[in-house]
Amino acid sequence: MCASRSTAREVLILTGTRPEGVKTAPLIRRLLDDPRFTVRVADTGQQPGRVAEALAPFGLHPEVSLRPQRRTGSLAELAAALITGVDDLITHHRPAAVVVQGDTTTALAGGTVAFWRRVPVVHLEAGLRTNDLDRPFPEEANRAMLARIAALHLAPTPAARANLIGEGIAAEAVVVTGNTVVDALQDLVERGTAQPPAWVDPTRKLVVATVHRRENWGQGVAATVDGLRRLAAECPDVQIVLVAHPNPQVSTVVTTGLAGVVNARVTPPLPYPQMVGLLRIADLVVTDSGGLQEEAATLGVPLLVTRDTTERPEALTAGRGELVGTDPERLVSAGLRRLAAGRVATIGSPFGDGRASERCVAAMAGLLGLPAHRVPQRRRVTSSVI
Repeated sequence: MCASRSTAREVLILTGTRPEGVKTAPLIRRLLDDPRFTVRVADTGQQPGRVAEALAPFGLHPEVSLRPQRRTGSLAELAAALITGVDDLITHHRPAAVVVQGDTTTALAGGTVAFWRRVPVVHLEAGLRTNDLDRPFPEEANRAMLARIAALHLAPTPAARANLIGEGIAAEAVVVTGNTVVDALQDLVERGTAQPPAWVDPTRKLVVATVHRRENWGQGVAATVDGLRRLAAECPDVQIVLVAHPNPQVSTVVTTGLAGVVNARVTPPLPYPQMVGLLRIADLVVTDSGGLQEEAATLGVPLLVTRDTTERPEALTAGRGELVGTDPERLVSAGLRRLAAGRVATIGSPFGDGRASERCVAAMAGLLGLPAHRVPQRRRVTSSVI
């Protein structure tokens, strides 16, 4: 038997950034279809407007939106505002569990408040580690601290599970689910909505780049942009598209650094389906983003990671990608080599099979002591591009 909606357990899902919106969307949809649960989705306002934008392609929207007041832009200011706002939410709605995703300030603040209120914390995408508190900063510390207070750890890969077990987390509290980003990508591809912008030149090889990591601000961003500028000069027949982060400390350096480069285009953040469409036709991805590492590896696009370490080593396996740091010469050398080699057909994703959300729901039902529920098996994409 399954619980009726009148006896269903309420789950509060906290999202504050676009990646959180994308990665929670498959889980939200699965929970909405399950009569054992009711779902409340809260946008914490960490990135104003970006959660609603991320959820919309999946037919979803946040039910609650917080509006943290920010004057200085500091992490402490944001965390203080989120703690107060999330505490009001939990006190008012009294959920049976709170889901946080990844390693953002939203995840840390929301998980901490839930722990203080003795509400079980479900950590989606748990166990990622570089074991270097400075890289990425402050995300490495955020996710490590969450591991101490979460009741259920939804690890995307066996390596993530091993990290948690090695830190003393009880094995029965860790479930390997796959990464829900694969579910999201498959959904967009199946529905035909993952299409690139119309301005992309289909006759030229395409390099897609992003740069935004806090530890790269300043010299790291400038060096990466310099490498892209040199790559554009070495390959005048290649089109470079840099999707700029809205933070002015990043976007100003990017825009200035690529000014006058005729085969390079700087564009503001794209709607997620367009971004996936762009990645699907890319010949190379250059990024310091964690999410893009997963997406490129899943889509079979060669990958250069402009960092010295990564918490997603799976993205580098089987020749899919490599770490190049922010040194322009390394970026150009590796970029030329990867572009000359071309895309190599890959089978499957190192981050899952597209059924992560199904496993997450089963694990959450176990945490809350809910009865078993048969979940219809969804159709999966089997081509090598996803």
